[in-house]
Amino acid sequence: MNFSLYIHIPFCVSKCLYCDFYSVPKNKILESYVDSVITELSFRLNEYKIDGVINKLQSVYIGGGTPSLLTKNQINKLNDFFLSKNAFTDDFEFTIEVNPDDVSESFIESINQTLINRISCGLQSMNDDVLQFVKRRGSVSDNSRALDLLKSQWKKNFSVDLICGLPGESEESFFSGLNTILKYMPNHISMYSLTIEDSTPLGKMFNSGKIEYDFDFADNLWLKAKDFLEKNGYDQYEVSNFSKKGFESKHNLSYWNHQSYLGVGSGATGTVYNDDGSGIRWTNTQNIERYINFWQEKSNSFNIEKNDDIQELEQIDVETSKIEFFLMGLRKLSGITTKEYENIFHKPIDDKIIKVFKKWEQKSLCKIQNEHNDSVRYSLGKNGILFLNAFLEEIV
Repeated sequence: MNFSLYIHIPFCVSKCLYCDFYSVPKNKILESYVDSVITELSFRLNEYKIDGVINKLQSVYIGGGTPSLLTKNQINKLNDFFLSKNAFTDDFEFTIEVNPDDVSESFIESINQTLINRISCGLQSMNDDVLQFVKRRGSVSDNSRALDLLKSQWKKNFSVDLICGLPGESEESFFSGLNTILKYMPNHISMYSLTIEDSTPLGKMFNSGKIEYDFDFADNLWLKAKDFLEKNGYDQYEVSNFSKKGFESKHNLSYWNHQSYLGVGSGATGTVYNDDGSGIRWTNTQNIERYINFWQEKSNSFNIEKNDDIQELEQIDVETSKIEFFLMGLRKLSGITTKEYENIFHKPIDDKIIKVFKKWEQKSLCKIQNEHNDSVRYSLGKNGILFLNAFLEEIV
């Protein structure tokens, strides 16, 4: 069985106005935190027998926060740990997220010497006014310098992240930035619609009337940008993700394909599925001090299931798991198949859900295709995927 692994680095120099990911303001990553992550890694891999023989790792994703704040020594510590385990599949993907401000020749040189084979660079916008307004660390100049270095010094796979429709972004400025980015030929582009969360500074500004936001403009801009990316050789393979052929994110696909993944680090979430499709999900404490103290205290024998302070546990029953299967699987343009469903849940898809698929097919919002292995593929397509939430409401 193949697993994916997410490692959370919850440290940022500063917090962007729109961000609701867990992180704390710090310009330096604690050595004790990295050591604790490695201890938890060792525990999780042992717990699920990920040894390169019984089970393997197909992907690792170091996210944040700002993982590019890791020092060369800290990166090497993590790399040495994985080298010692030798638990990867032959075609593994190992990604690290970077802030453009942190990309330098020395940083890329240090990454080039590790198992990491994919860099995800969070550009977000190529408009200085927009970046400054949302308090994004760095500038367009930093973005361009990072892209120059990734193109010239990094010899492996790289992806960029963009947020479509940030406050102050115009259609002209967004497409000017997109044209600039495409000159560097990234293998993969994640282009997200801005989500204004109530808990974020941006959400509070919007709810109090301090700023106005045109959601219709943002939606139309995203649709135009989607068409533009497709015309330039980037296939949309998931709601917000586009890639050159063969460069789809293996790590993200593991989520969308309802596969088990481990979460390591303060605030990280992991989910491991059972043979009947049910599962167990944990979310690690968002208290960094508590996290470090637990994993550095050898006498606890890592009896984490009896320690509510270190993680929250959730039992995922079969019915919930089924909904999540459709929720995640139908985000993909390729959709889901009856074979995949039956392999996980050992029974056919409910007739009620099949009827909804057929109804949406009649509205030209769903594609139903017979496969050569007696399986049927259901996908919402480029139009139906825009109404995914409405579809899910019908099948619940």
